[in-house]
Amino acid sequence: MDIVYPYKSAPDDLELRYSLRSLANVPHDRVFVAGDKPLIIGPAVQHVPEARIDDRYQSSTANIVAAIWAGDIKGQFVVMHDDIFVLRPWVFRHEHRGTIAEYLRSGEASGEYRSYIESTRDILVSKGIADPLWFGLHTPTVYDAQRLLEMVEGFEGHRYLLRTLYHNLHPAPAARRGDVKARLWGEPSATADILSISDDVARSHSFRRWIAARFPDRCRYEIATTGKCLILGYGPTLWVDVEQALDGADYAAVIASPEAAEHWPGDVLAIAHDDDHADRIARSIGFDDVTWCGRTKEAA
Repeated sequence: MDIVYPYKSAPDDLELRYSLRSLANVPHDRVFVAGDKPLIIGPAVQHVPEARIDDRYQSSTANIVAAIWAGDIKGQFVVMHDDIFVLRPWVFRHEHRGTIAEYLRSGEASGEYRSYIESTRDILVSKGIADPLWFGLHTPTVYDAQRLLEMVEGFEGHRYLLRTLYHNLHPAPAARRGDVKARLWGEPSATADILSISDDVARSHSFRRWIAARFPDRCRYEIATTGKCLILGYGPTLWVDVEQALDGADYAAVIASPEAAEHWPGDVLAIAHDDDHADRIARSIGFDDVTWCGRTKEAA
């Protein structure tokens, strides 16, 4: 099966990097990232550009639909998210967290998220499903491409959560399990198959050390960083520095300030807003060998 990541850019793409590495535990075919383009992906990942929608739930659904059309995906496919990591060899099984009514009574959902759950429940009740199940698990899930496209078209203009709506309308035997989302960092148990994390956990140094040790090897979905990276900054010596830097040297990638990017004749991997930003981008992508041109003494 193909794998689709609906993606909204995140600082340094760290979660996506390790989520992609964890796909070693998932039998799969092609990998798509739909939405924003991550800096860390190589040519083995098919990026599908899709403009953001202010509503994050609608935006995620639009990204998945765009990937289906762009990749001509047929039959079943897997949806992953960048904050999901597959810790053990994994085969899909249908799972739920009980009923929507139970989840709403728990008080865990509030604000816009709760209103989306309630709207999803109301749609399902109107379709004759008296006590719909809650599929809000932070795990990979599987859809049928044609069924999903038909459902999205049929409910255009409605507010709903894709996973819960789809799996209630296209039911299959499902087992109940607890959520795997970690909102405070603590190492998962040795038997855990899936880990999902909150934004707070993603920023945790302890988590970052743990995930780097758990998946230390680069995968084929990451950009190759074996060469040199050329950085074009804001300093007045920029083009003199460039002339010297290009003398007999080859570069695997270029990171540039917006002004330098306008005049650079080749491809620019990323735009940096100041010296520190450029250094962070180069490190996050994995470049150890960096040549600076036009470095300034302080951030612009």
